[in-house]
Amino acid sequence: MKVLSNKYETKNHTVVMVGCFDTKGADFEYMYTCLVSKGVEVITINTGVMGTTNLFPVNFRAEKVALNAGAELSKIREGNDRGLALELMGKGAESIIADLVGEGKVDGIIGMGGGGGTFVTLKAINAVPFGIPKICISTLATKDLSKKVGDKDVVLIPSIVDVAGLNNISRVIISQAAGALYGMMETTIQKDDTSKGSIAISVFGNTTIAADACIQVLKSKGYDVLAFHAVGTGGATMEALTSDGVFDAILDLTTTELADELCGGICSSGPERLTAAGQLGIPQVVVPGCIDMVNFGTLSTVPEKYKNRDLFGWAPDVTLMRTNVEENTILGKIITDKINIAKGPVTVLLPLGGLSKVGGEGEVFHDPKIDEVLFDSIRKNVNKSVKIVEVNTNINTALFAEYAVKELLELIDKSRGI
Repeated sequence: MKVLSNKYETKNHTVVMVGCFDTKGADFEYMYTCLVSKGVEVITINTGVMGTTNLFPVNFRAEKVALNAGAELSKIREGNDRGLALELMGKGAESIIADLVGEGKVDGIIGMGGGGGTFVTLKAINAVPFGIPKICISTLATKDLSKKVGDKDVVLIPSIVDVAGLNNISRVIISQAAGALYGMMETTIQKDDTSKGSIAISVFGNTTIAADACIQVLKSKGYDVLAFHAVGTGGATMEALTSDGVFDAILDLTTTELADELCGGICSSGPERLTAAGQLGIPQVVVPGCIDMVNFGTLSTVPEKYKNRDLFGWAPDVTLMRTNVEENTILGKIITDKINIAKGPVTVLLPLGGLSKVGGEGEVFHDPKIDEVLFDSIRKNVNKSVKIVEVNTNINTALFAEYAVKELLELIDKSRGI
């Protein structure tokens, strides 16, 4: 429910303002004033567990935020566990904002705070898709917040001073942040009307030749192609943007992050990898690219249980481990479990000449017998509705790229009824 002060006129943009109004009431009142002075409507969400404010309208009180996280505010208070309280209030705010986004009521989002306020704001921002402006004023803005920011296009603004009451510095920061958010919402994005659509492609050093060839051909066909380096953050970002509806199709050439997730490598992108396209039902071509390897840092960082495995120094700070028979059996099942539930068309390409550059004939990870275990696992477990194309070449070749592009374009045309 929206509660607006009568002294403000009808607004063109709707902004969500989230934060701890119990301890930062004066700061958020000033932010609220700055926002409505720009002619925007403000939906306010209080994540402060110790109270509220009467300085401005509060649309979603802390009690509601807690309930959306499956908790009672009184119990959170009684627990006196700050970490748990922040987790729950962040989760509750994220849930409320997800509903608002679904209703088309979020044109921008802004929050501020110290360590706790930053955590809650960035947690809540998870619900807001790519392209909707996001700003967080934080005492930690100059620290490494990469894990909290994740794949979100959020602008972090250093608070310079603590968020603990208005002063000559905080007024400047808050005013400029509100102005920046308004400017971002007012910005008109020039669209490329000549593009046939947007395609995401996953790439690794061991699949670069094929990826470059795919990109070149797809661009020549009029598609906008975005490449994601499959180092964990790359795959996670591709999944998130896919969920946000950014892409029309996916060419998942390099699914190596699945191997890292299974074996504890440094390039895992989490259990949600290879799921977003299927959930949305958009066309996807899936390749077990670089599934023959797991990524670690320097040789000294390789876990003790893997010390006697087939290891290769790809770079001074990167050690690759060859996946074995057991792992490839499991990985084949992991891949098929994910694509079997896809709502849209899927084609799987199997590169019979090797899953990576270093998996090709004469290379250090060349082992056709282990590759065949992966292929058999995929063939055995995949649904009949999923097309499998076997290509008698190494993945990192222009020839393999031709097959990949051909299959993807066919899926796109079919999905469009062409």
